Amino acid sequence: MKAGVIHCRCSKCYSVPVRKRVRKRTPALTLLSLPEEVLLCVLQCLSAEDLLAVRAVHSQLRDIIDNHSSVWARVSFKDTWPAPNTVWLFERAAEKGNFEAAVKLGIAYLYNEGPLLSDEGRADVCGRKASHFFSLAESLRSPLANPFIWVFIRPPWSPTGSCCKAVVFDRLKAECDNNMEKKGPLLHCLARVLQLFEEDEKHMDALLMLEESSQAGCLQSSYLLWEHNRRNAMADPGRYLQYVRTLRDYAAKGCWEAQLSLAKVCSSGNPLGLEGRACADLVAQLFSSSPPAPRHHAEFSVSISLHLCLCRYILVDWLVEVTTMKDFSSLTLHVTVGCVDRYLALRSVPKARLQLLGIACMVVCTRYISKEILTIREAVWLTDNTYKYEDLVRMMGEVVSVLGGKIRSPTLLDYGEVLLSLLPLERRTTHLFSYICELSLLYSALSTPSPAKLACAALLLTRALHHYAPIWPSQLADYTGFSKQDLIPFAVLLHVKCFSQDVPKDYRHVSLTGVKQRFEDEAYQQISKENVLTYLLKLVEPQMDPPSPTGQPADITTFLSSPSSNSKRRCDDSMQAHRGSFVATPTAELSTQEETLLGDILDWSLDTSCSGYEGDQEESEGERDGESERISHSMKCHILPSVGLKYRSVLILLISHKATILVIKINNTSL
Repeated sequence: MKAGVIHCRCSKCYSVPVRKRVRKRTPALTLLSLPEEVLLCVLQCLSAEDLLAVRAVHSQLRDIIDNHSSVWARVSFKDTWPAPNTVWLFERAAEKGNFEAAVKLGIAYLYNEGPLLSDEGRADVCGRKASHFFSLAESLRSPLANPFIWVFIRPPWSPTGSCCKAVVFDRLKAECDNNMEKKGPLLHCLARVLQLFEEDEKHMDALLMLEESSQAGCLQSSYLLWEHNRRNAMADPGRYLQYVRTLRDYAAKGCWEAQLSLAKVCSSGNPLGLEGRACADLVAQLFSSSPPAPRHHAEFSVSISLHLCLCRYILVDWLVEVTTMKDFSSLTLHVTVGCVDRYLALRSVPKARLQLLGIACMVVCTRYISKEILTIREAVWLTDNTYKYEDLVRMMGEVVSVLGGKIRSPTLLDYGEVLLSLLPLERRTTHLFSYICELSLLYSALSTPSPAKLACAALLLTRALHHYAPIWPSQLADYTGFSKQDLIPFAVLLHVKCFSQDVPKDYRHVSLTGVKQRFEDEAYQQISKENVLTYLLKLVEPQMDPPSPTGQPADITTFLSSPSSNSKRRCDDSMQAHRGSFVATPTAELSTQEETLLGDILDWSLDTSCSGYEGDQEESEGERDGESERISHSMKCHILPSVGLKYRSVLILLISHKATILVIKINNTSL
């Protein structure tokens, strides 16, 4: 009888239907299944819009989000600006400790961009709200960080009397009397604002505020007071010694400006009476603690990186033109480009908004460094009205919030001032050093080394091009901590990028020569017109060098050559003896194809030279015998495919993995 079939109701025929076994479902894993610590980490990585969406899914998620301030403190407001329907979200996050929300709210209320307020009493209402969120943003930063909110309320103020900046200033001043915890940084900001006015009375009030701020524990105010009293202290040696000791204390507490000033003082002399080695170590600490260079965001550097690097080149060249037109300092330009690179290291930016990012960084940096500022309306006009007033205001908020309020960062010029105070150069050579430093801003590849190392490499290249001897003295090596071998790869990279490659062109096929035109001015002794390629030939022909400024033969031969075994030295001597038989085409007369070839070879050789230095290791007989074979193979792989038969001779600087200069003659027969 089949199971499940009923013939009758008797006990013989009746059977119970077979029950199917039902498998229990495995409970689905959701966000609520995660441990609370892991769930909090996930929620902290969400944007504000996504956080609101997750909050509306489940009551338990809503309770977790509302009861943990760390979620609101770390929520991202990327590309989001306060609007009438989202102001409550920004305010809630700001009160929970979100720095980005506090900065954007302060700027939004200050410029009345975003929240809709009535015209009646708008300056007073916006000023009170802006001062509250600016004060909140300043309190969320480290005590050692430089206060920054004074950048937005600095003069000029509106002469009509209803100035929102003046309201913010008065509200912050009143808050200093009621909140002792915020008194130090807030008084520092108020003093920086008063210092920019022309009235002597306000300057005296600024000094009093700096003294109160210093007593409240603001290290930056203490340093500004030291700077103000420095001139009076220099007249008395005993008093000056005490001031230098005070500066050393500020530097030990972590004030970077004090560390830079202390390095300059110790480089130009030894006022502390330390031993020579101790004084050198004190300066070397500044170079060794140089922050690493920012690396661009993955979306910026990986996807279509070559195209975006060209866009960055065009942007920096345009910023150079703006700097020249507005007569801003080189420091302003360097800090602006530094802000751009640091922002790109944290956020990806579409190509269409790169110019907006650049001009927003310049607006902020001019307010921080220069007495003459770049106004927002003028900045919009400089972009040919590509962007609107509100676009620039919002980008300023994005930049300051992403950078954490840190506008000023160490630049090449800062370390260059220490180097030049250690070993001063002639005026024209100093202009060449500044020229190389500004050229380095154009190339993203030169942002890889730290600013301290790149500044030393720029000085090494400068001294080599102007035939200083020795090129890298032991004093520079002791005070910086970098040897000549450490800097040679970066000096070669500087020369290749700045002088050996063709200048890129924009969409109009116009060469981008903003830096070159800037240094063609008489103020820089037209240093950019100097034929650097001719000097490169003189690097190869040291016996034809003119006397160096020190009166000693320039140490050019060892600039790009490494110490090696005696056999190699004999080989170099033989090359020097027969160098006159080579037919060398002057570098200044090379064609575009030959110059491109030269740059490609230097790029290829630089990659191999960075793999390690082995010049001091003894070579075996097999290695010495295979030296010519390796060079021949390198020539076939990297030179022969690029050179046509029509070239009788080509001068090639081939830097091998041991950084040895070889001058090679290529004849038709060898090709």
